[in-house]
Amino acid sequence: MSAPSLVLGTAGHIDHGKSSLVKALTGTDPDRLPEEKERGVTIELGFARLELPSGRSMGVVDVPGHERFVRQMVAGATGIDVVLFVVAADDGVMPQTREHLAIIDLLGVPAGVVALTKADLVDEEWLELVAEDVRELIAGTSIDGAPIVPVSSKTGQGLEELKAAIDAVAAETAARHADLPMRLPVDRVFTIAGAGTVVTGTLWSGVAEHDAQVEIYPSGKQGRIRSVQVHGQAVDRARAGNRVALNLAGLERDEVERGDVVAEPGSLSVTDRFDAWVTYLASEDKPFETGTRVHVHHGTREVLGRVLLMDSEALMPGERGYAQVRLEEPLMPRYGDRFIIRRYSPMWTIGGGVVLDVLPPRRTRLKEHERELLEALRTGDLGGAALGLLRARAIPMTSAQAALALGLPRPQVADQLNKADLERLKVGSETFFVTREALAGLLDAIEAELKAFHDENPTATGVSALALRDRVDKRLEPKVFDALLARAVEAGRAALAGGEVRHPKAASAALAEEEAVRERIKSLLAEQGLQPQGMAELAQSAGAPLDVVRRVLTKLVASGEVVRVGPDLHFDAAAVDEARRKIVAYIREHGSMLAKDARDITGSSRKYVVPLLEHFDAQGVTKREGDARTLGKRAEG
Repeated sequence: MSAPSLVLGTAGHIDHGKSSLVKALTGTDPDRLPEEKERGVTIELGFARLELPSGRSMGVVDVPGHERFVRQMVAGATGIDVVLFVVAADDGVMPQTREHLAIIDLLGVPAGVVALTKADLVDEEWLELVAEDVRELIAGTSIDGAPIVPVSSKTGQGLEELKAAIDAVAAETAARHADLPMRLPVDRVFTIAGAGTVVTGTLWSGVAEHDAQVEIYPSGKQGRIRSVQVHGQAVDRARAGNRVALNLAGLERDEVERGDVVAEPGSLSVTDRFDAWVTYLASEDKPFETGTRVHVHHGTREVLGRVLLMDSEALMPGERGYAQVRLEEPLMPRYGDRFIIRRYSPMWTIGGGVVLDVLPPRRTRLKEHERELLEALRTGDLGGAALGLLRARAIPMTSAQAALALGLPRPQVADQLNKADLERLKVGSETFFVTREALAGLLDAIEAELKAFHDENPTATGVSALALRDRVDKRLEPKVFDALLARAVEAGRAALAGGEVRHPKAASAALAEEEAVRERIKSLLAEQGLQPQGMAELAQSAGAPLDVVRRVLTKLVASGEVVRVGPDLHFDAAAVDEARRKIVAYIREHGSMLAKDARDITGSSRKYVVPLLEHFDAQGVTKREGDARTLGKRAEG
């Protein structure tokens, strides 16, 4: 079995020799920009390939060490599996040493090796003092106990020992899982003549393969993978953990940018907020107050946002808590992703956290069932998380929707939901799951909103299903709401008639009044034939409110008893049929007809005949040719 695919990333203070060490280990200079070579300072992410004694190959990401380029550092560090933590023996621990370590710890990088560079510049006693400082520094972090290897990129001292240490750590580090849909945070975008748009990054999950369809998040633009490269070599597919370059077809260079995510279509949620378990660094010297504006780093993307604490008004240094992170620009996180927060100004890393719920409602305090969901997500109780999600959302969801919201594999979520004691709604070929409590609450809401509607609209006989859905819960898909309505009708809590929903015990007076108005309107239109009154005149003649007449006419049109020719023009259907018969017969006999001929044979007037003829034109009964009409294709219908 081949070794798992892992990525090694550097971290450490500026000028501590990270890039020189990568070049010494791999033979590749990761500094590719002219200004980097001129100034001797890494500005952008660099990449190389490391061959280890065991035969394992690792992609290497070299990050900038300068405080001005922490954004680039975070972008590179979020995709690594093993950190090569660099501390110069002559300088020892420096400010960015501490900040980079905090970022590595907050990102949960599980393994690391410490390289004490420039070991040729100090004596053994000093080297041991620096090593002891580093041991104390990394104690309690995600790389606690990492091996420490003195090296010199200049003389070659310790390079083989460092490779062996990296090899040993990599052998004990788990590979990224491929059971989630393909996801690649983009750290570079460029074009190649004759090939088109190319993106690079570390494949966070899934498999990237030739000809696969992809979606660019957050824009939603779609394309296709034309080709895949791993370490500069063309391959049919790359798996999670690989450093890859994807040549994308159907996408222009300006349609993808650093910070975007290339992923399987429909596999990510674009959100302006998420719930998280947040850690505030112990090294800070004052409380972190709720609502603080921060820089949020996730994957290769950085956006501004605010952290709203949900259990207190402030976190003390070293404390953790639940928070909702509100974003000024969208992110595309999944459950379990790590993120970094830095102060708005001056910019400094102050904490980070773990993404829990990527599509939460806006809130600053947790209800009991919402806390249960976040607790289940935080502790990895995925069965409890699936149930907790349904309790927290309180609306029916499919296993696919729940899996997308949680960022988990659909089969895993479907298995948990199918085992659970839940209500099920069949909607076409889909099954929607909902808790008994949520279903009861929705049925209660349908009945309550119907009663409220009738109280607010005493002359109305009912409300449309779509309008009622908006009153109950706009999150419900129309097809799901229809299924809930069917349940409410079965339970005698709602009634459906004439395309409207009403409460069974309400609107009896309004229904009786509407029926009386309906009969008066039908009688009036039948008497008026082809010279009907407008809506306001009809209302006056019928002695009924205009809104009731408007509603009655809509229903009469739907039933086919009345023909609507214009917004304010309604004919008795029998009169229209008779006019149609006379017009068709006349044209058949004479070959064509003018508007005045139609007026004469119908006994109407031009005011009504012209719109009626236009109605017949639209139906295909007649066809207009200049001022005349001939028979249309549907004249026999």
